[in-house]
Amino acid sequence: MGTCFFVLLLTRCAREPEPPPWQCNDNFVCDPDENQESCPSDCVWTEATGEGPAAAVCDAQENWTFVQACLSTCGNGQEDDGETLQTCPRDFPGPGCGDGICAPLEDPGRCPAECHAGSCGDGKCELHENAAVCADDCSSGCGDGVCQAGEEASCGRDCESCSGDSCVCGDGTCGEKESMMSCPADCTQPFCGNGAKEDGEACDDGNAVDTDACIDCKMATCGDGFVWTGEELCDDGPDNGPGKDCNEMCQPGSCGDGEVGPGETCDDGNDDDTDDCAGCQVASCGDGHVWAGEENCDDGNDLDTDDCTNACEPADCGDGIVWEGMEECDDENLVDTDACTNECMKPRRVIFVTSEKFDGNLGGLSGADAKCEAAAAAEALPNADSFKAWLSSEVDWPAKRLDTAYSGMYVLTDGTILVENGWADLIDGELLHAVDLNEKKEKVSAAPWTNTKSDGTRVGANHCASWTHAMLPVAGSFGFTNATDATWTDAMDANYCSASSPLYCVEDP
Repeated sequence: MGTCFFVLLLTRCAREPEPPPWQCNDNFVCDPDENQESCPSDCVWTEATGEGPAAAVCDAQENWTFVQACLSTCGNGQEDDGETLQTCPRDFPGPGCGDGICAPLEDPGRCPAECHAGSCGDGKCELHENAAVCADDCSSGCGDGVCQAGEEASCGRDCESCSGDSCVCGDGTCGEKESMMSCPADCTQPFCGNGAKEDGEACDDGNAVDTDACIDCKMATCGDGFVWTGEELCDDGPDNGPGKDCNEMCQPGSCGDGEVGPGETCDDGNDDDTDDCAGCQVASCGDGHVWAGEENCDDGNDLDTDDCTNACEPADCGDGIVWEGMEECDDENLVDTDACTNECMKPRRVIFVTSEKFDGNLGGLSGADAKCEAAAAAEALPNADSFKAWLSSEVDWPAKRLDTAYSGMYVLTDGTILVENGWADLIDGELLHAVDLNEKKEKVSAAPWTNTKSDGTRVGANHCASWTHAMLPVAGSFGFTNATDATWTDAMDANYCSASSPLYCVEDP
């Protein structure tokens, strides 16, 4: 009768509106507003069967309200002898059970008031949910007090909004209340360059500069291939070493360090440029360093006509090389009567125009020569008796009667050079200077008798009857003392032989 009553009572209760399961107080007492469907943890039991009363076991599926054997201990909130987690779960609550938060290690069976799926599926892990209750909303770590990657939006109890003095976003430290969402500048997953030294990193300065003390989260060292500013002058990584552009101390190889480096053919470790290794190059003529005991000079060039020849010997008369500006010739012999004297000077022969003027009756070529000799003697010119007139008759002319093998210089009475290379230079139709000085070194502007072409041959019949006649109508050809081209001797014109003109006189020993 009593059993039926309770069955009827339970049946009637089952028809009442069902409150949410988290309203069950989990005291293993089937209160008036609880039933087996709404609160199975409090209202589900089995009748005692078998030998002895149901009190022999305080079953988790039984209600100690109706199993009197459990009244003495199960449900008193403490662990008693004979009780286990399976037989009396209410006396073995989960960690934190009772604090209003469904922790990761709690479950609805042990903490039903705190752990239930009341809002499962909304994408947010509420305080009454965990991964076991609602895997769709909660990760396994939600509720552990640490804001992990991926929890910012779904686990508000771990990832609180950053605010207050304790939260300074951008200070490089992920604060207690900062998260990847609220402060991504500080709270990031581990990676090199986030400014935080993490596992596997020797350093992390938060920049991509490869010239400071921390490069790719490794301490800068000589040999890493990066030049550490202020500490290294070079770094070629594995190419560092003796004789290389950068040595093993990350210092550039240099001449004088005793190691033959790039571009060096020797390195004797000293700065003596007079030994066999000068400027870290094997000493040689032309390197600009005088090799003691081997060279007498070294001007560092390949010019053979300056004061130091290409044999690294001082220039000297007789070495066969014309020393520019100091020598006119150098025939490498001791013959003083050839085209180059023993002073390495070219012989000089004088040409002048007479200060006196004459008509066409000069007494022939011999008379003209005598006039030149007299003018030279009057001024005591060397070889005065050798001077001949630059004059052509009908049968004779300078190219026949002067020394055409002469290779020295022709000069004026003051030494001014007319031509440098003898007869051949004199008859090429071009002078370096006009023949405009007389035997007294006075400048003359006149038209001397010549009847001679620039090549030293006769012009034609304008020779004043071979320079023996001064009467009309005979004529004589002339040149110009102000000319340096062919007209110096051949003006391509003629004067009557009664006119007065000077003579060109040429020294011809």
